[in-house]
Amino acid sequence: MSDLITTTQDRCLEAYVAFEGFVRDLVERARENRGQTAAEYMGVLLVVSVIIAGVSQTGIGDQIVEKMKGLVNAIAAGEKGQG
Repeated sequence: MSDLITTTQDRCLEAYVAFEGFVRDLVERARENRGQTAAEYMGVLLVVSVIIAGVSQTGIGDQIVEKMKGLVNAIAAGEKGQG
């Protein structure tokens, strides 16, 4: 009976140590910055694409184009553009 208890205790201790090592590895991986930059770039690309989609679906895009054309024409004519 004593051998059974000792064997069970040893196996429990081994399982605990293995589990603790597993958890420690997970925590270390969570603290690493690997892959974080790619996620940040994807976030920026998402925001930029939403802004572009919003501008293209509204009249704001046409207003921006007309204003830029006016400024380019004023610069080409040597005039001071109206900001």
